[in-house]
Amino acid sequence: MLHRSPQRVAQAGSPYIGSSGCLLFALLLLGVLAPSAAGEQATVHRDQYGTPHIWSGSYESAGYAVGYCQCEDSLVNVMYCLYAGVGRLSELFGSGLLAADTEARTLRHQTFAEQAWPDLSVPLRGLITGYCAGVNAYLETHRDELPVEVARVEPVQVVAWHRSLMKRSAVAIAKLDAENSKADGYRPVARRRRDGQPGADNKSSKHPGTQPGHSNSWALSGAKTASGAPMLLIDPHWPSEGHLQLYPFWLHVGDDLNVGGFGLTGTPLPGLGVTPYATWTVTAGGADSSDAYALRINPDDPHQYQLDGKWKNMDVRVEKIRVKLPDGRFEEKTREVLETCHGPILKTKGGVPFAAAMGGYDRADSLDQFFKMATARDTVAFKAAIAMNRLSYFNLMWATTEGDIGYVQTGQAPLRPEGFNWEKMVPGWTSDSLYKGELPFGQLPIVENPLTGFLQNCNVAANVVTPGLTFTKNDFAPNVLYGHYAQYRARGARATRLLTEVEQATIEDGRRIAFDAYVPPADLWVPVILQAYAEHRREAENGTQTEADQRLATAVRLLGTWNRYATRHSTGATVFRFWRLACNELTSSVGRDRFVIANTPGVRQDALRALRQAAERIHAKYGKVAVAWGDVKRMRRGDVEWPLSGDGLGKLGMDTLRATPADRFDDQHKLIPRGGQCVTTVVELTDPPRIRSVVMYGQSNKPNSPHFADQAPLYANEQLREVPWTLEQLRPHIESTRVFETDR
Repeated sequence: MLHRSPQRVAQAGSPYIGSSGCLLFALLLLGVLAPSAAGEQATVHRDQYGTPHIWSGSYESAGYAVGYCQCEDSLVNVMYCLYAGVGRLSELFGSGLLAADTEARTLRHQTFAEQAWPDLSVPLRGLITGYCAGVNAYLETHRDELPVEVARVEPVQVVAWHRSLMKRSAVAIAKLDAENSKADGYRPVARRRRDGQPGADNKSSKHPGTQPGHSNSWALSGAKTASGAPMLLIDPHWPSEGHLQLYPFWLHVGDDLNVGGFGLTGTPLPGLGVTPYATWTVTAGGADSSDAYALRINPDDPHQYQLDGKWKNMDVRVEKIRVKLPDGRFEEKTREVLETCHGPILKTKGGVPFAAAMGGYDRADSLDQFFKMATARDTVAFKAAIAMNRLSYFNLMWATTEGDIGYVQTGQAPLRPEGFNWEKMVPGWTSDSLYKGELPFGQLPIVENPLTGFLQNCNVAANVVTPGLTFTKNDFAPNVLYGHYAQYRARGARATRLLTEVEQATIEDGRRIAFDAYVPPADLWVPVILQAYAEHRREAENGTQTEADQRLATAVRLLGTWNRYATRHSTGATVFRFWRLACNELTSSVGRDRFVIANTPGVRQDALRALRQAAERIHAKYGKVAVAWGDVKRMRRGDVEWPLSGDGLGKLGMDTLRATPADRFDDQHKLIPRGGQCVTTVVELTDPPRIRSVVMYGQSNKPNSPHFADQAPLYANEQLREVPWTLEQLRPHIESTRVFETDR
């Protein structure tokens, strides 16, 4: 393993800058001291926002720099991730994460990572090995930043962590399938009876793939941009804090790897990326790659299950988990984990065991797909990398410099036999229900280069990513066209309209669409509310108005004059959001969006009742009804706040493209997002790529860093910053430079 030691070269206001330091800094800026051709060093230039831009001649030294930089910015998150995949979080954080460790052991992330390691691309293994060396080097000199002593990290922890993320959605869907059978007593229900007639419950009451999804993406072909180059939006709606926070960095390894974007902490490669040849992003909502199998367990032996009338032995393992105690000591806990031929055994919320089956369960090479996407030099190679089909429940959107744009609903979907309801538990005691293999990549929903000139996936189904598509779920194998199918998505409808209308699009147009705060549900419901109030006023024309009536009238007036944008200054947006919160407490359909809503007398009565309640609650919290939305929706980092526009999905949120989700008030009656649009980026594939981006807070999670919240004002004001790609573009913006050299 290579070992590299960091050398600080220059930093504004730093004691390292003397006369020789100034000379060295100048030489670096001029490119005189570039990384050696032998790959013995990596140079890290941090720009004015603290984002690392890394140049190196070898994958090992580049990985080292990434690992060291991630630790500088977010050490606790790095260690959390690297311990999570191998099921060792309890060593760091105590018994509260014992269940998470047990599940990681049950899913065998470490075992499959160890098996996958020898077959990963050699350069990728170098990148990962160097990454771990960089993390370990930082730990050696910064042990006081962690609450406990930690062991050196190993490459298998990186691979296991990435596998755990790729399996996260599959595990969640298997659990949803199981819970969807609760009303049936957690027993399978036949799709058809023996006489051929429909079974008792042919469909689940709630499609498990339609849990509220988050993230926006779209791609424009060169025919719709002013430059003639494709344009792509990277806009995941992820946590802006904690171990799932995305990490921005830009990586240049000789002529082989030139990629930038956003990676998961604990990994050395962007997952949402830009190269000179392609750019890509993902949203939630792919193909269904997992299922829940009901089990018949031997009453005389809990380690046996029935299959085709015979008892079969489960795979039984005893896992020993080290747990940190409150007094700093450690104790060892043992947990028994079980597995059948279907997959690992999990339990429902009520404690009923079931086997979770997953397509590609024994794989741990998803990082290899991202690496091959990042090193592809043309559309053919990029599409070949995508066709590896190692990704999870995602909508993958991409564009290439050769002019192609494309979409695929990914997921390692299995070939399921007919005759079972795959949205609930299926019988695990017959081999008739076992998977028949894996669906070929070409049989997933794929759309390329549509005549409309654009694609969008704002958590919509694959058959509505652009107008004019005619395929349905019946054109695919069971549960392949899956995520968000037949569901109304306000953001998707709004994106389709804006992308249809735009011509000769510029990066500024991309920014405008990305931060669009229009509220499509208002088009559905405000007319209903106004009609309900007009009917109410006619009935109560001669009555005496109470103060509550006056507050209701104010709310109606604000809605009636509202332009239906959830801007920071909008008072109508505040009324509508509180109305939606009130609707969320009702059992009727009022406030719940559909392609076509029912405007009946009963719905109108409920709508007015919810508005009256909303007006009272606004007045109780703020002392008036006319309250600016930015006084309610706030962004907070440390002890500083900024007003925000937009909203999210939770509790009948306004579902704007400008995604700032929060549905729980703090003690100051404010809604504070902890995620949503976190790394909004518009990419134009010119030569070199043009990139405009902003993160929610800043590069660093350390409160004493100047980059703890320096991008927050840009984010709050819906602005993007220019991100340099070449060293020449970067030079005027370099804040600090550091060289990592090989110790010989």
